[in-house]
Amino acid sequence: MESDQTAAAIAALLPELGTQMAAAARHVLAHPEDVAVFSMRELARRAGVPPVTMVRLAQRLGLAGYAELRRHYVNGVRAGRLLGPAANRNADAARGIAAAAARSTGALGFAAEFFAAEQEILHRSLAGLNEAALQQAATLLAQARRVQVVGRRTTYPAAFALAYALRKARPDVSLADDTAGAPETFLEDMAPGDVVVAISFAPYSRLTQSLADAAAQAGARVIGIGDAPTAPLAKLAGALFFVAPTTSRAFPESAVGALAMGNLLVALTVATLGAPAQQRIRANERRIVAAGEYLQARTAR
Repeated sequence: MESDQTAAAIAALLPELGTQMAAAARHVLAHPEDVAVFSMRELARRAGVPPVTMVRLAQRLGLAGYAELRRHYVNGVRAGRLLGPAANRNADAARGIAAAAARSTGALGFAAEFFAAEQEILHRSLAGLNEAALQQAATLLAQARRVQVVGRRTTYPAAFALAYALRKARPDVSLADDTAGAPETFLEDMAPGDVVVAISFAPYSRLTQSLADAAAQAGARVIGIGDAPTAPLAKLAGALFFVAPTTSRAFPESAVGALAMGNLLVALTVATLGAPAQQRIRANERRIVAAGEYLQARTAR
């Protein structure tokens, strides 16, 4: 079993792993070249887990220990197969899904595993929350002068949903969009009192990170949503970084945790805003109904 087969086996195992071993596995999948280059202790430090976790991960794969796991990745480097996380993540995910589907008892059996993994993401997302951070995030989103939301590729649906819903409850909410090839316009007039909600999954968008960095330098507060506590956005957002795991049977990863986290932040903000949000939401709905948008509609009260 060489590096590509090892990656597929790790991806297939991920939904069954505990928190620490899953963190180790995600780091190996996102940074396969690290396994070939660094010692076990350094790799564990980068993954944020104890060194013994790397040994246990190797053993779960049926290997004798970490040395054998590392040998597979060294061989991959020598063969030119390891080109970094961006080159391998989708192929690894696809292989993992194919392996899981082959083990399942038909499409319905795979569906049961799929939804169980999605539900586990929601449970883990909830387990990582704390009262103070949620209250602070809701207050910032309610009181901010402007709210900008950024998310690319698989995080874009979560970013869009958050911005769309929050815009109904309060003014001056926008979604960063570089369709015209000018993402720097997102930063125009950013200042203290503004909030940026940035969403990013491994191997992490360079543009999302740079926009969040620049916004923070301008004095804006950053609220982050990412797939692991070690995500680059975590350092920037601090206590306002919310973990939404992505490992499931979805391809290339699951966005259900990020979508739920965004929905939660919007709901708490609506509750924090109170009557003004209710009035704005009613006015927004009246305009949509009057425009004939819905097949089933009645006059908004």
